[in-house]
Amino acid sequence: MATEYNVLHIFGFGDVQVNKQDGGKTKKAIELTKLQAVIDNVWSKKPSNNAATKEYHAINIFNGMFADWQTKVKGQKGYRTEYSELDETLIKELVEEVLA
Repeated sequence: MATEYNVLHIFGFGDVQVNKQDGGKTKKAIELTKLQAVIDNVWSKKPSNNAATKEYHAINIFNGMFADWQTKVKGQKGYRTEYSELDETLIKELVEEVLA
């Protein structure tokens, strides 16, 4: 299965969405077995001086560019991680699972 995508959105309210040039697909987080590994991978890149908690509004992963962790708690700052610092295999496995 193709793993080409533009953006992977992981929403704190329980949906995961893959956007592709020719469309996309959304699934419920509870249905996905590959999701937690990606969340943990992005979380592991949180700068040590960032006080954000693990509660997120959204995690947006832009293919080949970066991931943004957007916090849910008012007043907390999110952070950005370069895509090259993330585990691309984990991300592509999740994209495939959402698109399946």
